[in-house]
Amino acid sequence: MKVVLTGEPGIGKTTLVKKAVGVLKDRALGFWTEEVRDPKSGRRTGFKVVSTEGQSVLFASKTFTSKHLVGSYGVNVQRFEQVALPLLERALREDKVIVVDEVGKMELFSKAFKELLRRLVYDPRKRMLLTIPIRDVDPLVAEIRRLRGAVVLQVDKGNREDLPQDLLSLLDTGLPTGV
Repeated sequence: MKVVLTGEPGIGKTTLVKKAVGVLKDRALGFWTEEVRDPKSGRRTGFKVVSTEGQSVLFASKTFTSKHLVGSYGVNVQRFEQVALPLLERALREDKVIVVDEVGKMELFSKAFKELLRRLVYDPRKRMLLTIPIRDVDPLVAEIRRLRGAVVLQVDKGNREDLPQDLLSLLDTGLPTGV
């Protein structure tokens, strides 16, 4: 089963992913992305990728010089790949719930990421929890949104509190009900 979350930026997709990972613990393998904010001004200055195993690295920043830009953020593809790719390569061999937050513009600069992700999403045996932007920023995002057998959930203020249990049930994790 593939469960795909989509919704406007800041609506709570990553929060839902982190809640699911918190329940799944070592049955989850993958990563999520988090904003990095300046401690004094509170302004967003970049993004880091965080693995389910606790590794994290800043991979997009307003201070990075890069040929890969999303708005005012320079994206360091190698930093992203050093965390994400080993996890996805392991996911090909292991029976875990694969977590990919998110399949967005910054992450899609990595050709290796796109190739691995495509292999995983088209493998019917793989259980995945993915987040995608509200808009199809890349053909792969459109493919995931229309993936046969996937459940696509649009996160909004009205449903985001009820979704964690639904996600776990859809992923058929073998958890007792009410977790």
